[in-house]
Amino acid sequence: MSGDESKYKGRERHHPRSGLGRLRAANSKDTARVGGWEARAEDDAFLERHADHGRRSHGGESLLARFNRLAQGTQAPTGEPAEICGFQGRQVVVRRADGSELLCEIRSVLKKQVAGVKNLLCVGDRVRVEFVPEPVISALEPRRNQLERADSHNRALIHVFAANIDVLVIVAALKEPDLKRGLIDRYLVLAAACDIPAVVILNKADLADGHEDAALYRSLGAPVFLTVGNLGAGDLEPLREHLRGKTCVVCGQSGVGKSSLINALHPGFKARIGVVAEEGHGRHTTTSARSELLPDGGRLVDTPGIRECAVTGLTPLDVALLMPDLAAFHPKCRFADCSHLHEPDCAVYAAAEDGQIAVSRFESYRSIIQEDLVERPS
Repeated sequence: MSGDESKYKGRERHHPRSGLGRLRAANSKDTARVGGWEARAEDDAFLERHADHGRRSHGGESLLARFNRLAQGTQAPTGEPAEICGFQGRQVVVRRADGSELLCEIRSVLKKQVAGVKNLLCVGDRVRVEFVPEPVISALEPRRNQLERADSHNRALIHVFAANIDVLVIVAALKEPDLKRGLIDRYLVLAAACDIPAVVILNKADLADGHEDAALYRSLGAPVFLTVGNLGAGDLEPLREHLRGKTCVVCGQSGVGKSSLINALHPGFKARIGVVAEEGHGRHTTTSARSELLPDGGRLVDTPGIRECAVTGLTPLDVALLMPDLAAFHPKCRFADCSHLHEPDCAVYAAAEDGQIAVSRFESYRSIIQEDLVERPS
């Protein structure tokens, strides 16, 4: 075990956010400057050390810190522990310790307690249920982490769609529909920002050669598996072993074969299989997030098909530092806060021109900055 790993062993809630604070410090020419994402991480750590649970949250807190403040304020020894595994209309589906499921209401006082978030609760949340006499969620447990993105209809709101995750499983098709490297890169940035390990699965490997793309993402530190989900072929066994016992969120464009892959990994799961539309887009076959128990003790969270995955809450510098291939060249830029879009003497742009950074990766970065974030004025 490395020094960093041993230092944070048993302290998952205090684990630093992908070392971004240290990266910022190492790449800053002004050690007194603190950027948005680092400020949020430092703020979370301060709140953990000096928590006054009767105090209201403030605008500088991250959504995770605000949720955990609310959860700590509701914790009580009463109630039956359970975990949220789905939603049915306005009711919440919880899984009890014996594996049975139960429909619950949410206690009114818990609703609308965290501003700026579309949904207070999500799949993976740990809660406590009381019977008064109908089952009601009366208390929340703090989250270890959460996967969030901008709401597709209102970018001012954050949609949190899973919590307490062990790995983000990014599924992409090499063909039918065509490979969307930009979507893979967006998910990798989100996973890094949320401190969730990611796995890249290049499915439909019988239709195209994915070894070059696999080599690219492996060079970035992500485990990569080539699969043929509908035929039950490829790297299924090593992938199954890699995910054994973990809580996994499966994400990716519709039509890439997520359901077929899930069925191949866990035949008893019986995920619904959709049909790829003729124009190359997948039809949505999953309607809401859902967590299922797996025979190996893990949990599988399947989310609705997402054609657009927007990055939010980051600055251009944050995104660059969360992309390891860009971060490697950032210290050589003339300006410490270089956005890699228009500044002179930009080492990242030069590295992309020289082929030291993959063209697809640099294009993904520019797309995230120009489409998902507010671009800095020139």
